[in-house]
Amino acid sequence: MQRIAGASQELHAMAGRGHAEVVDAEFRDHSWRIGLVTYCNYNNSATNLTAQSRSSKGAYAARHGYKLMHIEEPFVTQAHPWMNKLIAIQRNLQDFDWLFWVDCDLFFMNPKKTVDALINAAYSRTPEASLLIAEDGMMLNSGSFLLRNNDWGADFLARTVDLLSAPMPQSFQHMPWHEQAPLMYLGMVPSVLEGLGSQAPGPLASGYDPHVVLLRQRALNSYPQELVQKTQHALPHEGFEEGDLVVSFNGCSSVLGREFCEVVASSSK
Repeated sequence: MQRIAGASQELHAMAGRGHAEVVDAEFRDHSWRIGLVTYCNYNNSATNLTAQSRSSKGAYAARHGYKLMHIEEPFVTQAHPWMNKLIAIQRNLQDFDWLFWVDCDLFFMNPKKTVDALINAAYSRTPEASLLIAEDGMMLNSGSFLLRNNDWGADFLARTVDLLSAPMPQSFQHMPWHEQAPLMYLGMVPSVLEGLGSQAPGPLASGYDPHVVLLRQRALNSYPQELVQKTQHALPHEGFEEGDLVVSFNGCSSVLGREFCEVVASSSK
């Protein structure tokens, strides 16, 4: 267990040297079928988040010819709420080459930048790229990520669903990170164990699964600067800067308060 913990920390420390870099932010490949999907299920009398999300994502998708699935009704009610997120991805993945999950509280800020550019950056790293995701100060963040429609992508998603819906004590449904916990586990732990079991000397022989490609947080999951500053004493998140593709309010209300975050989000859409 000590070796696993040490190896995991080493992997996180190495992540900054392992990002796929976006070279041409406006790159397009019109042969790729790209979809955007989100799940917004909020009380419209209490917040304008759903309408703001629909407007921001709809305008961005229309500009680039991406198809948007803005899902606002639950698929299941007798399960963990975030199971609807995974089902939304699972039901639409087969219709695209790549599906871009974006949380409801994420807004597109730079319409010139493309999703194609993120995919192209990942392909420059490895043709096996199937999960494109960023880390924040707490490692992998599933507030936004790209999943490829291939055998690995479908299997990875199915296993994530299984882990979130399994009976106790095998289930991840009571973890504080919800669906992010099984996603992180499947993306990292099997490869860490494989690396620890190898005969290769030195550091980890393998870290994240070879199909997982890390992008910088600012490439697809920038946080509001106010949130970054409030938590910088404990967590080194990357804050939104002019020109970034998106700004994500993931966890904003729990740190800065819902009213403040809604005002900032309204000015961002």
